Amino acid sequence: MEWIKVSVETTSNETETVTALLMQAGITGVEIIDATERAAFLESTKRTWDYAEESLLIVDSDKAYVVFYVTKDNNGTELLAQAKNLVAPRSINIEQTNDETWLNEWKKHFKPIRVGNVVIVPEWEEYIKENDSDIIFTIDPGTAFGTGQHQTTKLCVSAVEKWIKPGDKIIDVGCGSGILSIISLLVGANHVYAIDIDPAGAIAATKRNAELNPVDLSKLVIQAGDIISDAKARNDAGNGYDVVVANIVADVIIPLAPVAMQLLKPGGLFVTSGIIDERLDDVYNAFTQAGIIVLETKNMEGWNSVVGSANA
Repeated sequence: MEWIKVSVETTSNETETVTALLMQAGITGVEIIDATERAAFLESTKRTWDYAEESLLIVDSDKAYVVFYVTKDNNGTELLAQAKNLVAPRSINIEQTNDETWLNEWKKHFKPIRVGNVVIVPEWEEYIKENDSDIIFTIDPGTAFGTGQHQTTKLCVSAVEKWIKPGDKIIDVGCGSGILSIISLLVGANHVYAIDIDPAGAIAATKRNAELNPVDLSKLVIQAGDIISDAKARNDAGNGYDVVVANIVADVIIPLAPVAMQLLKPGGLFVTSGIIDERLDDVYNAFTQAGIIVLETKNMEGWNSVVGSANA
């Protein structure tokens, strides 16, 4: 399969903004290339290095790049068009690559990631549990729908582990690659309804990742649809959920809040992530207007997760 590599030129201060804009287009697997950040890291840790090339500490501009990949097909072309529109007028560089190049790049940079007791492991890595409490989630990261490396996903994985209880009924809105859906099953959920607006990529990625893990596939339903604007999608999903999970962006979480109230049983939880600092108050206001009581907010490098209770 051929891929399109896309580099968005921006500045160090705007990488989080660009990442959030790309997430609105459905792209959550990104790489940030930032010489300023690299130099700051090397400077702060230089006492632990025997030697560091001096040229790595030289930063001649504040330019940074947010890099992502889309497939060279109709789906990828549509994603790219949405991304271009959202990040305009920033400069974009596009180049083609092949499946082998893409996968080798992932394998080079993707190593097991621990979030609490959850360890996210790429399928080619062998991982031995460090503790009996470890929850191993195996992922095929050959997809642009999310790999668990971004701060937003780490925050939401942490919330899922903390708040989901054995036997819970879960709906994962904007399931992407199925990370939160499958981890919900691994921590004991009895039923997960995964839904995404992408009728092909997200469904295939979620199904593929579910098959890599020791979960009961009969407990996982994967559907395509827009649960915010489509009444049929809401009716198909049903209600009485213990937890609504949404790792998206503020602009989607805000209109989703009143819908979450329809999906949740009384006292059910709305677990959200993907919220940049500047939009946190907007999300709080949406929760209040929908009748959702904020229980917890956590921050990681400018990103936030918010957990609320329906009529707590």
